[in-house]
Amino acid sequence: MAVNLHPNSMGSSLATSNMSLAASINGARQVVAQPEARLDFIQAFRGAAALIVVLYHGSRFVSPYGTGLGYQLFGPGGSMGVALFFIVSGFIMVHTTARSDGSPVYVAEFLVKRFSRVWPVYAVATIAYLFVSLDGLSYLQEAGNLRRFVYSLFFLPIGNGAPPDFGFPVLSVGWSLSYEMYFYVIFALSMLFGRARWAILAAWLSISLLLIPYLNGIVVLGTHTDFGFKRAYLNLITSPIIWQFAVGVFIGLIYRSRISISNKTVINLLLFASVSFVIWQYMTQFEMGHGVLEWGCSLIPMMLIFAIGSKQRQIDAPASLSYLGDISFSLYLWHPLVQETLPKLFVRLERGDLTSGFSMLILTTVASILVAALSHRFLEVGASNYVRNKLLLLLRMGRGRKSVSPSAAIS
Repeated sequence: MAVNLHPNSMGSSLATSNMSLAASINGARQVVAQPEARLDFIQAFRGAAALIVVLYHGSRFVSPYGTGLGYQLFGPGGSMGVALFFIVSGFIMVHTTARSDGSPVYVAEFLVKRFSRVWPVYAVATIAYLFVSLDGLSYLQEAGNLRRFVYSLFFLPIGNGAPPDFGFPVLSVGWSLSYEMYFYVIFALSMLFGRARWAILAAWLSISLLLIPYLNGIVVLGTHTDFGFKRAYLNLITSPIIWQFAVGVFIGLIYRSRISISNKTVINLLLFASVSFVIWQYMTQFEMGHGVLEWGCSLIPMMLIFAIGSKQRQIDAPASLSYLGDISFSLYLWHPLVQETLPKLFVRLERGDLTSGFSMLILTTVASILVAALSHRFLEVGASNYVRNKLLLLLRMGRGRKSVSPSAAIS
């Protein structure tokens, strides 16, 4: 979910100012995005997505979920944040694997790095939540909970809930990672087909998101649709929420294509309009949901415009928002534990009167950011990198390789 978006050669320009709006429109010269381009806006999007999810979950300190002022202010944030994460993920996968050679070695190392980036932090956060919030071993002794814990660690849907989560894992926010890991796998397998990778990926998505639902009697884009398959994982891989990944891939391909906008005034106006559309949808709560026809209505155009616009001009982001992007994965994983633990601490101190309102929302949000910063430093940068390096070493030793492959550029 998190990748290194700041390679060494950051100074190179994305495009010269005299290039055309698009060759497909006026037949003029075209520009291809450079792989070393800075993508600060991606980090900003990830930071904003994580923060708005935190505020959504923290809205219960202001008013009960789905009601009152808390919902008016932060209610749209839950589905918005997840949708934006998925779109960005699809885009990032295209950007970081642009130099894939399609070899099994490249694909294996890609999967090792994705697994190492996600699983160690998620496993630690899940175990911490289990022992701090769910009474640890006592919880596991209850019927069905051991299975739930094991399924959680392997990114498998529990199968006893409604779509799109199909049953929350032990750490509730982990439901979205089941989709993330599934997407990594199918994306990796498609790379084995070399130049045909995009056709293979499109074919599989067509089968899983169109053909199978059609044979089951319905094809929809709403993410709360339950196709009723007996196998929970079949429900997951056919969920319309996966279209958000597909759209992200499509935008990534456009970014790396010759399509561009040369007029910087037009770029600025489109950037302003796209952000304004997102704000409008948030304020009006128009079509709230995870789907491409829900939050995708505004997030997809915004992502597309930022991607194309960044080919002609550097789109800078506030340093604080970029940093939130750096720690966004940890922030996403650890905030539920913080939001549940701090109020309990106040109750034990006989200050239960302080466990509600905006003061608790602000306190838990700040505390979540601090915990995420520590997690990023010691788990994402520390433990995850250690696991990655060990697994890569084992992989390369098993293949008798002594040198670092080109795929080491993927983080």
